[in-house]
Amino acid sequence: MSAAPRSRVCPRTGLYILPARGQDGWRVAQERYTRSGGILAVRVNQHVGPLPPELPDQRGRFDTIGRTVYFAEHATTAFAEVLQDFRAARVALQADADAIGMSVEDYVSAICDQAATNGRERPWSVSVDWQMSRCLHRVTMPAEGWWVQIDHKATLNRLGLDLAEPLRQAGVPLLTLSSTTGENRAVTTLLAEHIRGQTLFDGSRPLGIHFDSKTGYGTCWAWWDRRADDGLMPGDNDPKTIADLNVDGEAFRTVATDWDLDVLAGRPRY
Repeated sequence: MSAAPRSRVCPRTGLYILPARGQDGWRVAQERYTRSGGILAVRVNQHVGPLPPELPDQRGRFDTIGRTVYFAEHATTAFAEVLQDFRAARVALQADADAIGMSVEDYVSAICDQAATNGRERPWSVSVDWQMSRCLHRVTMPAEGWWVQIDHKATLNRLGLDLAEPLRQAGVPLLTLSSTTGENRAVTTLLAEHIRGQTLFDGSRPLGIHFDSKTGYGTCWAWWDRRADDGLMPGDNDPKTIADLNVDGEAFRTVATDWDLDVLAGRPRY
């Protein structure tokens, strides 16, 4: 019996690679996309590196040319990724309260009273519409192939050499972990596009990128849908849905509680 593949530095590319294990993954997605196109339905990205100045940057961290689908190792990780805007609104209250000399408790109470009077939702509240328009998907991840671990020293060292000049032009003279976790999509998409184009030691192409969620809630995968980009139907090794679940469950409530987010009551759909 052959030994199971192990994590290693790829002798051909110098990137640190992790074997696919076929484990479960999680994704929170809007139903307007998945209802017609399935769990792999995402917009097609057309730009990597710096964007033209007239275009808003709506790219995911490791988007490449084509389709990139993001999955998380835990349901809590998936929710932490998609609830960050609500968290930002909640955290901003502290700065606003400090600016006008109020305690955050009194400031929050005042906003809640104003919202109730005006029939508006509090900006850090997770609305019913938000919950009802999304679904938590449990999926089976690929069982064959290799992920590139972006935050491993071997990967950083190799990318820093391979992309020295374009990174310098992007304002990164020395590639470190901070560049892979930051908000500069001109840099992160450049890294991802370079990795996507590599051929590994066994002749295969990387499945995508394995990375830690910057929220601290676990790890994620950025998976590149090469078959869809080539006009092909999904393959046997592509992620597949196991279950579709309501948003309002234990994982959702855990993150909302951790971040002190209000959750407005909804209703089950399934």
